[in-house]
Amino acid sequence: MRYQWRLILDPPMRGKENMEKDAELMEEVATGECPPTLRLYRWFPPAVSLGYFQDENEVVNLAACREAGVDVVRRPTGGRAVLHNQELTYSIIVPEVHPFINKGGVMDAYRAISRGIVTAFNLLGILAAVTPEEESRAGLAPGSCFDSSTAYEIQVDGKKVVGSAQLRRNGIILQHGAILFALPTELYRKVLKNNQRRNKSEQEIELGKKAAGLNDLGYNISYDRMTRALVKAFSMVIPAVFTSFKG
Repeated sequence: MRYQWRLILDPPMRGKENMEKDAELMEEVATGECPPTLRLYRWFPPAVSLGYFQDENEVVNLAACREAGVDVVRRPTGGRAVLHNQELTYSIIVPEVHPFINKGGVMDAYRAISRGIVTAFNLLGILAAVTPEEESRAGLAPGSCFDSSTAYEIQVDGKKVVGSAQLRRNGIILQHGAILFALPTELYRKVLKNNQRRNKSEQEIELGKKAAGLNDLGYNISYDRMTRALVKAFSMVIPAVFTSFKG
């Protein structure tokens, strides 16, 4: 059996617009107005998205963001800060009871969605691994998503390349995440505050040890190729028939 899903391919938008659209799609799926949805999108200009419970004054250097032309936006999901720059973002909105999620627990959803992303990487010839639960670890900088690995997120060559966050409301799961093409370590240290009293060069080096973009690792992958691979992969693992449209 193949399930009917909606596919949305959006052009780059501002951070506020991207987060508002994810929240709107969640409401549409919750009311039954629309089927489960896979959305793929990018950000312009670059933006820092804060987890729902983070204090921007503790995490973000707002003056540096203004100087660099980086927006600051709050996500509806939890988790830590992400600098959205050279990446492709996925968003999946699906009922907790959908067979794709299996039992419906938090880890079940992460497992299912990670399986789709790993399949997409494999289609592109990228050997990816999923962080097991026992290897999840907190990062040195409490503000930064890519300074830590959590269960069922994606690593390539031992470095985190996908950071994800999840929200559950009214029986609906919203999970979205950043697939890194390049990790701008210098910009990260400028716009996020250093909470561990490390000097700036140490902060940049530590982040580079833990995370990387696919292009940083030598994979010459375009956004279009990754988009096609993700659509094909999720059509296989859900399995889904996508009704596709833009915007």
